[in-house]
Amino acid sequence: MPAEFLKNLPIGEEERAKLSEFGAATPLALLAMRKASKDAFDSYLGRDRADAIACELEKLLTPGEAESLKQPIKSVGRFGARLDPLPTASKG
Repeated sequence: MPAEFLKNLPIGEEERAKLSEFGAATPLALLAMRKASKDAFDSYLGRDRADAIACELEKLLTPGEAESLKQPIKSVGRFGARLDPLPTASKG
């Protein structure tokens, strides 16, 4: 079942189902996934569609969330794993 925020995006059911597979509970979480692996994310949806969907998701962010998304991804370790805290999940 898609997260509530996905139901309100102006996208088709096929794209909604694809985005739902990521399991993101918030727009910020989904945008963070794209930021962490942009090439893979964009190739999964198609670059133009991924850009359009990202624009719609950005409209749903609070000012604080938008600012946090601008920060560089923190990575430490041999494999560059992201070690900063995950975005908090919201119920809704």
